[in-house]
Amino acid sequence: MNTANVKAGETVMVVGVGGIGINAVQGARLAGAKNIIAIDPLENKREKAMELGATHSFASTDEAMETLTDMTRGQMADSAILTPGLMTSEIVAGGFNAVGKGGVVVLTGLNKLEEQNIELPGSIMTLFRKSLKGSLFGDCNPTVDIPRILGLYQSGDIKLDEIITRTYTLDQVNEGYDDLLAGKNVRGVVIHSHD
Repeated sequence: MNTANVKAGETVMVVGVGGIGINAVQGARLAGAKNIIAIDPLENKREKAMELGATHSFASTDEAMETLTDMTRGQMADSAILTPGLMTSEIVAGGFNAVGKGGVVVLTGLNKLEEQNIELPGSIMTLFRKSLKGSLFGDCNPTVDIPRILGLYQSGDIKLDEIITRTYTLDQVNEGYDDLLAGKNVRGVVIHSHD
């Protein structure tokens, strides 16, 4: 919502529907986005995105392009929020190609610090006034945004319990990491209990 400055009636693409991406979907819905396209290779994550506000879902950006072009009459997405587990140049290029004139591409995913994963046509960026932004913690102001998010959770306007697909005890932490790497969870949570 903050970095992409999502407004009512816009089209938003979210690439990668894990813990960050599923909340980007919910944020776009709360901001009033008309079309929210969730991209993830895993069906369980696409299904959860559809439950929590996405209007369309696809396994890849390439698969989404025809629908995106048709639904926007060629204007393309207003923003692409990239939240993959591992940012690659292909994901960045896909987001860049998905946004239209004046569109913004938001990068939240990481890779190795020395990894070069942005190579885009500068002339297209200039002529179409596209922008590329990095975002950490959703560019939030904790003093204002945390109480607001808590209020939205309490009112049922954002879903947090519903995104937890599995909980683990501290003894199961390695299983949790294995499930994370296998993409089994939208959000896995380690629970520490005092018995």
